[in-house]
Amino acid sequence: MGLIKEKFDKTMQVEGEWNIGAYRWKAPEGYLDEYVRNFKERKIIGTLCTSCGRAYVPPREICARCFTETTEKVEVSQYGEVLAFLVSPPLEKGKVVIAGIDAVQAGFLKEGERIILAMVRFEGTASSMVLPLINIEPEKVRVGMKVKAVWAEECQGKLADLVGVEPAFEVKYE
Repeated sequence: MGLIKEKFDKTMQVEGEWNIGAYRWKAPEGYLDEYVRNFKERKIIGTLCTSCGRAYVPPREICARCFTETTEKVEVSQYGEVLAFLVSPPLEKGKVVIAGIDAVQAGFLKEGERIILAMVRFEGTASSMVLPLINIEPEKVRVGMKVKAVWAEECQGKLADLVGVEPAFEVKYE
């Protein structure tokens, strides 16, 4: 990774608008219920392939490597690594509409705020998730940085209990 950091010390920016819709997983009915229920105890549960040893979060039915059915569950680390990230432009009123509601006008998001979405691989897993990266300035985010899960104050066993991720260690770049 040192070579990439030396060659690209600045994050590339692409101007324009991206219409990002709902995040969806394909799974049989009820398959993710246990995964989400475990959020109440602040646990991230994945599936484990007993054939090759790969763990997947969110859970998968079939191993992507050896195509074996993954029926065994395993608790995975709360810590992970940023594989890629996207920083939104400053938010404007009327530009972010979620379920028909202007998120800035409703007070869910602040005007001028920038949202960071990170592709995160939790330690010991062979898959990744897209989660909000919080408690860091966009200029300090780097591919390869270590992050940890951030949970809601009162977890209720819902998908929203996993608020996102934040830097696992103090970030210092000169």
